[in-house]
Amino acid sequence: MARRVRCAPGMSVEQPARTRLSSARVRNAREALLTSQAAAALQPVREVICEPTRTQIVRVLSAGQLQVSELALILGRSKSATSQHLRVLRDGGVVSARRRGRAVIYSLSATPMVHACVEVLNQAATIAVA
Repeated sequence: MARRVRCAPGMSVEQPARTRLSSARVRNAREALLTSQAAAALQPVREVICEPTRTQIVRVLSAGQLQVSELALILGRSKSATSQHLRVLRDGGVVSARRRGRAVIYSLSATPMVHACVEVLNQAATIAVA
């Protein structure tokens, strides 16, 4: 049996009635939700996966550390645009920077979430070739 729920003045939506049969499924599904701590740990990975340039930066840095100018050349972007993406990645703890004279050298952070992100990107590259 469905029940009618009011959404806005003059509008309503049909919703299925809740049954005891679905409560175990709903409870199991609710328990599968990420905790706020897990969602926070995942945020840097979202910053990578959801933006193509940052995805490429992580993929390139998985081969080894590079300077901003080298990254910009590889990506075909300006140093300024590349630096802005690197700032987001650095703020998220995905990359780390160290200064060598006037050059800034970037490398991937050695964290489990960054490692998992690199693995996802490697799998995508492998699947694309197959």
